[in-house]
Amino acid sequence: MQDISPKFLHANSTSHILPFSAIAELVDNAYDPDVRARQIWIDWTRIRGLDCLSLRDNGEGLTRARLHNMLSFGFSEKKEAKSHIPVGVYGNGFKSGSMRLGKDAIVFTKTRDTMSVGLLSQSYLEAIGAQRVLVPMITFRRDGRNHVEDGASLRAIFKHSLFSSERELCSAAGQTGTRIIIWNLRTTTNGDTEFDFDTGYDILIRATISERSNSGPAMTPESEYSLRAYCSILYLKPRMQIIIRGQRVKSQLISKSLAHIAQDNYRPSFLTKRIRITFRYNTKSKEHYGIMMYHKNRLIKPYVKVSCQCKAERGVGVIGVIECNFLQPTHNKQDFDDTDKYRKIIHNLSIKLEEYWNEIPYKRKKEDPKCTVPIEDVLKVPDQVWVQCDCCLKWRRLPDGITELPDKWFCSMNYDPQFRACLVEEELDNEEEDQKSYPKPFKRQAKQMFFTLEKQTPSSLVPPLTAPQELSSQSHSWPVLNKERNILAQSDTLVTKAESGMMEGFESHQGPADAEETCEKDASSGTGRGYSSAAEEIIELPLKNANKVVVHHEGHVDDEEEEEEEEWNLTEVQQWQDELMELMHETAEERDVCRQELEVLREHSATLEDERDQLISRLERVEEEKTSLSALCDQLKRQLSELREQSKRGKEEKDDSSELRTLRLNWSRLLGSFIPSLHLEHVNYSSDVIDAILIQVLDHIT
Repeated sequence: MQDISPKFLHANSTSHILPFSAIAELVDNAYDPDVRARQIWIDWTRIRGLDCLSLRDNGEGLTRARLHNMLSFGFSEKKEAKSHIPVGVYGNGFKSGSMRLGKDAIVFTKTRDTMSVGLLSQSYLEAIGAQRVLVPMITFRRDGRNHVEDGASLRAIFKHSLFSSERELCSAAGQTGTRIIIWNLRTTTNGDTEFDFDTGYDILIRATISERSNSGPAMTPESEYSLRAYCSILYLKPRMQIIIRGQRVKSQLISKSLAHIAQDNYRPSFLTKRIRITFRYNTKSKEHYGIMMYHKNRLIKPYVKVSCQCKAERGVGVIGVIECNFLQPTHNKQDFDDTDKYRKIIHNLSIKLEEYWNEIPYKRKKEDPKCTVPIEDVLKVPDQVWVQCDCCLKWRRLPDGITELPDKWFCSMNYDPQFRACLVEEELDNEEEDQKSYPKPFKRQAKQMFFTLEKQTPSSLVPPLTAPQELSSQSHSWPVLNKERNILAQSDTLVTKAESGMMEGFESHQGPADAEETCEKDASSGTGRGYSSAAEEIIELPLKNANKVVVHHEGHVDDEEEEEEEEWNLTEVQQWQDELMELMHETAEERDVCRQELEVLREHSATLEDERDQLISRLERVEEEKTSLSALCDQLKRQLSELREQSKRGKEEKDDSSELRTLRLNWSRLLGSFIPSLHLEHVNYSSDVIDAILIQVLDHIT
């Protein structure tokens, strides 16, 4: 079929280290929008005494041309459909995945009009001594117009596959959709198949089971040895039901199914929009933690340990979820290309993970100061309960506290009447509802402590209070305001550095004068944060407190009372400063979100404008076609009327001519009886000859 050596089939399959990633390639083909399967069944069966792995979906099936592309190398024509982004990119998934699982695979695919069968078999190529990859393929059509050249392929399939007749092929194909049967499965050193099929409703990996028993079951994530567990997290937002050994996999929204969920944002320098990162604690086992990295809704790298998690000192039990559509996965979809973008993402994930690891215990300590048990050792329950409808496959959020659900759940069983029908759209998830990052009081407190050490002494935050005449002058309000502005400018600079992962730059941040100059430049250039007026209004409040201190000083308060008032004033100033910094940060996030929404609306508006112009142009063409068709229709009506009149006249003339000929024929018979010597065999009755003879006979008789 292609000028590729048969040895390439095995070499290509070795890119899959574990068999589950090979199965995922076959599941992706059913999930992609060109097939649109709602269910896929993965099962074990025995055919002619051989263990076989069977995968069957209820999608639209493949035509002969699409099956040819699937069995060839490098063909990928998958396109996005209704926000459903295809996973396949390279056109290599079926070949590498199926040959990783076994030496031989046969594909049955049925559409409404055809059933096609293709055989990708290393055993077949070895038996015929092929020098290049050959794939026998046949197509049966409902109208019986089959390809003549399929005869050789049919004989090859009967001889080198598990099926020896057309009846067996049709029986194995089943209903509309695609079925893949793989045999001569890969085996272990002791001759057993790589998979353990004796575990009821699951398929396990034998090698991983033995390793797990040696290292302890708690250390190995279940998804590494259980196909059911692996398929439950295979997609970030599952849209297809996976049935293994006859029992449906309970898919989970991994970004919503655990405890202490916190949504964070990160904007890489090479992107214009924010990337959502979700952190939370594993509710099942604290030993399973790391970053779950997805690409186009598909899991690429599970449990990636970053930063402090590598040494199991910090970040234990914390799972992060990120969808990296901006990265390029390797051809086996088990890793990402090791690029500068990937390394930057890992670095910033480490920073974000450290922040989450500090914030959650800090928040818990604030809520319960007496608690001494580490949060990773506390029994946790999921923050939210989500369930998928077995009919429409949409996800619904249930009230907290629900722990048991029936095997089959439908939208009509929802507690919320607003979402009690399959026709209702899904609820907006957190990413759509709120683009803000979770509050970080620990980080804010750390910054405040840093400012306290770096900034001036507390007495410099308020005007000098030694001269009573300063009470009537407002000249000292402006120095205080300028100092506050310096603090705010430096705070904003530090926030920006922290967000970009440049924590090491804290020690070399700009001084008060530089910060004030930067703030003024931002305001003058129109690119600043637009906080000047709001900042002045908020800063005036602590300045009023400073004036209170001045009033107390004028009343000759004691030195001890004066120190208490100054300490109270400093606390108030720092509190307002923290609130202002938080307000600035939130406003910046809201501004960025509004900008993103504006860009999206602009793009959408431009798209609608283009569509409107296209529709107008199309409407004009349709009107022109309608006019021309109307004129043509009138012309055809006239021609039809004329033809009907001509046909009517021709019919009448034909009837008269037929009657005259019959009359002449009868006269000739009568003349023949009276005059036997008269020979009329060669007379043309359509002419006037018989009329002339008749006249002569009548004249003679009379």
